[in-house]
Amino acid sequence: MILVRLISYMSPGFPRSLFERLGEVVGAEVEFDESHSGPIAPADPFGGNSFDLGWICSTSYVEMRSRGEDPSIRLAGVAWVPDDPGSNGRPVYFGDVITRKGTGISSFADLGGRTIGCNDGVSLSGNYALQLALRDRGLPKDFVRQVFTGGHHSSIDLLLAGEIDVAVVDSIVRIGRARLDPQVADFHIIERLGPWPVQPLVARSTLDPEQIAEVRRLLLEAADDPAIRAELKAASLAGLVEVGPDHYDIVHEALSHY
Repeated sequence: MILVRLISYMSPGFPRSLFERLGEVVGAEVEFDESHSGPIAPADPFGGNSFDLGWICSTSYVEMRSRGEDPSIRLAGVAWVPDDPGSNGRPVYFGDVITRKGTGISSFADLGGRTIGCNDGVSLSGNYALQLALRDRGLPKDFVRQVFTGGHHSSIDLLLAGEIDVAVVDSIVRIGRARLDPQVADFHIIERLGPWPVQPLVARSTLDPEQIAEVRRLLLEAADDPAIRAELKAASLAGLVEVGPDHYDIVHEALSHY
């Protein structure tokens, strides 16, 4: 089976090699868009048969599925499971609100007036999770000084440099950095926002359903391959599992009231 193209919006938070290796499994040429966590309306990289598959943020998945009566994407049905006890073996993750030790920030209430680094406007863990947490607490958006850094690693870098007070980052990315950098491992986790469904793999709606099923089968079987397991481990992931559209209902519900 040869698929024309796969696009990932998940780097540099996740290693490019992960998507390149998974692309090889399904015979796909892989491209990357590192400007945002997913397509921004009205852009549609799956319309007109441009891309066959894509790893995008769940907020983009929900938004694109709501575009008219004939959306250009559907769920491919494969999701990763973070190597995180907090995920409890499920394909869910968190927006981790973190700060350096010694800042005096120990709770969400302490964030008032602080500068918080966020990934980008599309990101669930690095933006929407924070906005929804503020809303649920009855706090205004300007309770914090939000700055977009362009990436979870950039948020961590700015926090290490003391240029921001706090960051809200993808928990999977934070765990990966913490395993390599003692300073990141020493960060104080103020709160874990979530859990939320992990970033989905989507397929263009005009792709043959049998091809989508074959993609799902190949990826799920490949999760047992030692080389794939090594790539997953390097990205702080424990495996791949099958998911259905209802897995993302919580995101749809949250955004419908946003």
